[in-house]
Amino acid sequence: MLSAGVFTYRNNEYNYKLIKSSVFIEEYGYTAVYGIRIYNEDGSEFSSVEDISDDFESVDRLCRLMCNENICPVHLIDIVEDFISGQYDL
Repeated sequence: MLSAGVFTYRNNEYNYKLIKSSVFIEEYGYTAVYGIRIYNEDGSEFSSVEDISDDFESVDRLCRLMCNENICPVHLIDIVEDFISGQYDL
């Protein structure tokens, strides 16, 4: 899985980067998926989830919301799990 930065949103404390990766899904072949990487101003990565969804707009909204609310990196996994559960009514 290769990832590249798409957009970076910044607040006073963290950078929230929307990242794009390519994954192979047997039924569909290679497809683009999006994730979020959080790091500080010196570039030290705090937390990352690379494969949240193939829906760019949804992951972009989540990334912007996390930046606006100044979400701490330790909560990224929990927020992503809640996001996915809500998206698929799990």
